[in-house]
Amino acid sequence: MRILLPPSEAKRSGGHGPPMTFGDDVLGEARRRAAVELSRFAGEPGAAATLALPARSAAAELAANRCVIDSPTMPGLLRYAGVVYDGLDAARLAPGARRRADEAVLIFSGLWGVVGAGERVPNYRLPTAAALPGLGVMSAFWRPVLDAVLPALLGDGLVIDLRSSDYAAMWRPPREQRGQVLSVRVLSAQAGRPPAVISYPSKLAKGRLARALVTRRGSISRPGQIVDVWRRIGGAGGELTDRGVDLLV
Repeated sequence: MRILLPPSEAKRSGGHGPPMTFGDDVLGEARRRAAVELSRFAGEPGAAATLALPARSAAAELAANRCVIDSPTMPGLLRYAGVVYDGLDAARLAPGARRRADEAVLIFSGLWGVVGAGERVPNYRLPTAAALPGLGVMSAFWRPVLDAVLPALLGDGLVIDLRSSDYAAMWRPPREQRGQVLSVRVLSAQAGRPPAVISYPSKLAKGRLARALVTRRGSISRPGQIVDVWRRIGGAGGELTDRGVDLLV
């Protein structure tokens, strides 16, 4: 089983690990190019607006981007601090569940492409919808790289896709893998209207589901098991659809 997560724009600062290293494979070389370009561009006038950084935090985030190559690191599951990761609550996972998370979870990133849950990453901010000079929009930059590297990373088991739409655009499963990748939506009930995706409860629920999946002993091999796991942690239910699984908060 693999679990695909988006990152979060919110990140914890600091870290005690050494700076990120870049391999000489396709992924490593692409990461190096992106990190070098981001660190350079973050010092340019107008970078905050181009990178869509909020005014209240732009100065600190540009500073983090400028030194991203030499910054200390921490595991991705601890670096990311948004709503999905509140629901996952990795810091309080039991050791066995944390090992399963490190093995199962892959986190998509506008800067790094995709990182393992236990892989150490520095603080940074680069949305996948942002563009860097010389590289273009990051989702398009990463698409051919991820097409090349993800099949081997995913293996042949069930892949539970909890990514948001921006990060889903970085990689779409090829025809031969579509039956392996299960896309999950989380819908909220609305008075007098059909259930719909509402950002905060959807993100929190995806984090809770990811936590339940890595806490659960035994493999997940069938889509219906996702609905069963969701009900066991208090979800209202769900159903299989042509595109994957819809869960109801």
